[in-house]
Amino acid sequence: MSEGTVFIDLTEALLSSTPKRVQYYGIARTVIEIGKEAAKLDPKVRFVVFSFGENAFYEVKWRRLSGDSIVFDLPNNSSQRWFRTYYGGSALLSGIAGVVNTLVSRRNKRSWETNAKGLSRIEIMEGVLFSAGRPKLIVDMMKALKRTDSHVAIAPLLHDFMPLHKRMTKRFRQFDKNFLYDNRVVISQSKVIFANSQFTADELNRFAECGMLPKPGTVAVVPLVHQCPNGNEEPQITLPPEPYLLTVGLNLGRKNIEVVLEAMLRLKHRGQAVPALAVAGAVRKRLKRYMQQPKFDPIRDLILTVANPNQTDLVRLYTGALALVIPSRIEGWGLPAGEAMWCGTPAICSTAPVLREVCGDLGLYFDPDDPDGLANIVDRLFQEVQFRESLRKRIAEAKPRFRTWEAVTRELLTALRKI
Repeated sequence: MSEGTVFIDLTEALLSSTPKRVQYYGIARTVIEIGKEAAKLDPKVRFVVFSFGENAFYEVKWRRLSGDSIVFDLPNNSSQRWFRTYYGGSALLSGIAGVVNTLVSRRNKRSWETNAKGLSRIEIMEGVLFSAGRPKLIVDMMKALKRTDSHVAIAPLLHDFMPLHKRMTKRFRQFDKNFLYDNRVVISQSKVIFANSQFTADELNRFAECGMLPKPGTVAVVPLVHQCPNGNEEPQITLPPEPYLLTVGLNLGRKNIEVVLEAMLRLKHRGQAVPALAVAGAVRKRLKRYMQQPKFDPIRDLILTVANPNQTDLVRLYTGALALVIPSRIEGWGLPAGEAMWCGTPAICSTAPVLREVCGDLGLYFDPDDPDGLANIVDRLFQEVQFRESLRKRIAEAKPRFRTWEAVTRELLTALRKI
């Protein structure tokens, strides 16, 4: 195997390739889109997935279809589950975690043997392994590589450090402790760290300076995209009646859908026109219960949930919306904001720092704790046709400068080849 081989990890895409999971969005979207572009740009790149049952890597082949689209031969329904490692100080809980992990490993192994027969096992001994997966997945890969005395250089793309912010959670939960430990391992054992935004790079340095994370070596910023690829699926939904606001992947808490609903109530109570709201993505039970509160009765008929739209429908939702609203208190990048503008639609953003990296002077900004401020922006966008059309024109004129998956992948491959 060539010493300079670049391996790209697609495990996140594998974990998302089951019917019960959202198909290729968020981190999984980043993984699969970078993979597709890498296949087009460099035929020498090799693609792998990690089996949590076999504790080994398997090579993934790809095919080029008509229209220059790339399809990876990923097994469906492999039902792989990563380990829930316990990093606390309790011997009892550590023992329970060990038993559970043994059972999970056996289940993963049986599932892999049944559903992943077409993949060939591969030993990664040299070269560089790039992964845009979650740190907890990369840690398991690192452990497996260490057992084989591999000399491969690890180069992860880190997305955010949100669980390390005290304000983002009510307490420092076990999940957050695991997240902290996993990031410590990944950062300390990686040859190069890629950050998906300058904000994420700054966060990494800040947490390293205060001692929560180890000091990283080389850190390279490769900002993510605005591009929203067209889907090849058939449309499956009826679009909301215009005008409507759109949210993508919002939930309670950090994602802060609460402020959007409150802003709609403010408009209603003022006697102003209230656009409909399309809530696209995985709508969890907790959010459904929250929206069933009696106080939302005045706007209930304006709220439409769109569970996990396919890519074709997601593009249709973006294109037809009055605006996308992304009210998050913190993001690592904020794909929906860029994707909305790619489709020509204004993005109403919170003042979370990274969203200015994404949208610049094309975004409309409000304090995430100020529903009245959001209501004012929505009302102006709704009522002032000249303002709305002028903003859409500026977005259209800026589109040639928006970042694409090809540009992101070229930057990554250039850096990976230098390692």
